[in-house]
Amino acid sequence: MRDFFARQEDARRRTGRLIILFSFAVIGVALAVYLVAVCTWMLSLKHLASGISLWNPRLFLWTTGGTLLFVGLGSFWKIQELSAGGSHVATILGGRPVPLDPQDPRERQLRNVVEEMAIASGIPVPNLYLLERERGINAFAAGHSLNDAAICVTNGALKLLDRDEMQGVVAHEIGHILNGDMRLNLSLTGWLNGILMVSQIGEMGLRGVRRTGGRGTAAIAVVSIALYAVGYVGYFFGRLIKSAVSRQREYLGDASAAQFTRHPEGLAGALKKIGGLAMGSRIDHPRADEMSHLFFGNALPEAWLHALDTHPPLIDRIRRLDARFNGKFPEVTPLPAPPPLAMYLTPQPPKAAPQQVAALSGAEVIALLSRAGDPMQEHLDRARHLINELPVPLLSAIRDPFGACAVVYGLLIDSTPAIRARQEEILTEQGNQVLLGEVRKISPVLSALLPEVRLPLLELSLPSLRALSRDQFLVLKETVVQLSAADNRTSLFEFTLRYLLMRHLEPCFTQRPNRPAQIYGLRGVQQECSCILTSVARVGNQDEFLARQAFERGLIVLQEAKIEFTFLPPAESGIACLERSFTVLENTSSLIKRRLLGACLECLRHDGKVTVAEIELFRAIADAIGCPLPPWLDMSQLHPIGTK
Repeated sequence: MRDFFARQEDARRRTGRLIILFSFAVIGVALAVYLVAVCTWMLSLKHLASGISLWNPRLFLWTTGGTLLFVGLGSFWKIQELSAGGSHVATILGGRPVPLDPQDPRERQLRNVVEEMAIASGIPVPNLYLLERERGINAFAAGHSLNDAAICVTNGALKLLDRDEMQGVVAHEIGHILNGDMRLNLSLTGWLNGILMVSQIGEMGLRGVRRTGGRGTAAIAVVSIALYAVGYVGYFFGRLIKSAVSRQREYLGDASAAQFTRHPEGLAGALKKIGGLAMGSRIDHPRADEMSHLFFGNALPEAWLHALDTHPPLIDRIRRLDARFNGKFPEVTPLPAPPPLAMYLTPQPPKAAPQQVAALSGAEVIALLSRAGDPMQEHLDRARHLINELPVPLLSAIRDPFGACAVVYGLLIDSTPAIRARQEEILTEQGNQVLLGEVRKISPVLSALLPEVRLPLLELSLPSLRALSRDQFLVLKETVVQLSAADNRTSLFEFTLRYLLMRHLEPCFTQRPNRPAQIYGLRGVQQECSCILTSVARVGNQDEFLARQAFERGLIVLQEAKIEFTFLPPAESGIACLERSFTVLENTSSLIKRRLLGACLECLRHDGKVTVAEIELFRAIADAIGCPLPPWLDMSQLHPIGTK
C-alpha cells in the first residue's frame, strides 16, 4: 500500500479526473436540453419550412447557458449546505452527539475506541455522533479536513458489535479520513445535486400543469417530461461515477483498517454480522440515498444494476479479510453491556522521562515517514497506554469544556513563582475564581506528566473545547496568548501548544476561508523551509556551528538545483517566522511535505541522538503542515511497511 503522501497526491489527481467526468455529464445534459428546446421550437411553428435547421446559435446560448447556470447553482447550494463540516452532516442524518463523559457503557466503549485510534493515528479526536433510530449496522466519517471531521455510528452497530468489531469499523472510517476521502465524498454529493436540478425543473413544470390544466398545457407537459427524463439520465450517469469511486474507496478503507489493527477478523466479524442481520446495513432516513456513498456498509437495498451499488459485494469484502469464509452468516443477537475499559488495559508502571533515544538510521527515517497517516498496531497499543497513564483527575477534567480549559491553562503555568503569580493574576482578571481554583488543583498533576504525554492530552481535550461557545473560545484564545507571554518570551512548547490549539479549534468558530491554491514546487517557499530547518537544527544543537552542520545535513534531502536555502540568524528564525512558515507550507503538495519532514529527520539524527524536545517539535511540525504522525515509538519497534 502506498504511503500517506502518495495517497494524498492520488486523492488530488482523482478529484481532478472526477471533475472532468462530471463536466462531460453536465455538457451532455446541456446539449440534451438544447435538443429538447430546438425540437419544441420547430414543432411550435405552424408550417415547417424545408430550410429549418437544428442549429440555432441564439437558442443554443440561452438553453446551454441556463442549464449550466442551474446546474452550477444546484451544486453550489448543496456544497454550501455541507460546508459546515462533519458534525453538520451527522445532524442532517439524525445523529445526536455522544456525551463527552458517557454514562452508558456502550457509548463509553465507543468513545474510548475512537479516542485511542485518533491518538494512534496522530489526528485530532473527531466529534462523535450516534444514529439512535437506525437498527442496521453502519457508520460513516464526514468532514472537509482533520479539524472538522466527525464519526457517526448507528444504534445497531453500538448494540450488536463487540469491541474488536467496533474497532475494525472505526479503523475503516479513520482510514477514510487519512486517505482524503471525506472532502471528495461531500463534493460528489454537491455535483450530483447540480445535475439533478434539471429534472427538478421538469418536475416543477409537471406539477404546474396538474394544478392549472387548460389549453396550451400539453406542450408544457411534453417539455417538462423531456427535461425530467434528460435530468435523470444525467443523474444516472453521475451515480455510476459516484458508485464506482465509492466501491474503490471501500476496498482501500478495509485494507487500511486491517493494516492498522493487525486484526482483520474484527472488521470481517462486523461485515459478517451485517450479512446475518435482517436489516443489514440499511439506513431508514429520507436522505440516505443522497449520502449513501459515505457509509461503511450499503445504506440502500441492493440496486437492480450492480454498477449503481456504492459498496462492493459483502462476501467479496469479507473474503479479502478472511479467505476461509464459507459464505454462511452468523445469527446476530444484542450483546451484553461491555466491561470497564480497565479490563482491556494492562497498568503500566511509572516511567522516567527519556532524555534521548538512539540515532536514527536511514532505513528508520524511511520507516518513520512511511508511518505518516499509516499507523500500526504498536501505535494503537501506545495510544492506549498513554491514555491509561493519565491521572484520573485529568481524564475527568478533559471530559468537560470548563475542565478542558483549565487543563490548557495548566499546561502553560510556569514553575517559576514570580511568573506563576503573574499568570494567576491574568486568570483572576477574568473574574472566574472557580476556574483559577481548578487550574491550581490540576497544575501539580500536569507538571508531573511525561513530556511526550502533553500533546496527546491536548488532542484528547479537543472534543470538549469544540463545545465552547464562540465568546468562550475567544476568551480562551486571548488567555492562552497572555499566559504564554507572561514572562515576556514564548518558549517553543508554548508556541507549539498555542499554534496547534488554534489550528484545530479556529475552523470550528470562524468562517472557513476559501482554500488557497496548492504549491507544487519548492521555489517560492525556500524561506519558509529554511526557517523550519533552522529551528529544528537549533533545538538539538546549542552550538551554532553544530546547528549549521545539522541544517546542511537536512539540505541533502531538500536541496534542488537553482534554489538556495539559508541558515537563518536567531533574530529571523523566531516564533513569528515559524508561524508564518506553517501557514504557507500547509498549502504545499504532499510530496513537498514529505521532503521537508525527511529533511527535518536528517537534522534530528545528525548528532547521534534524538531528544524529547526534538520529538515534540518534529510531531508539531508534521501536525501544523497537515501530516498526521502516530505517537513516537522506540526505533527498535518501527519497521517498514510490508515487514513484521
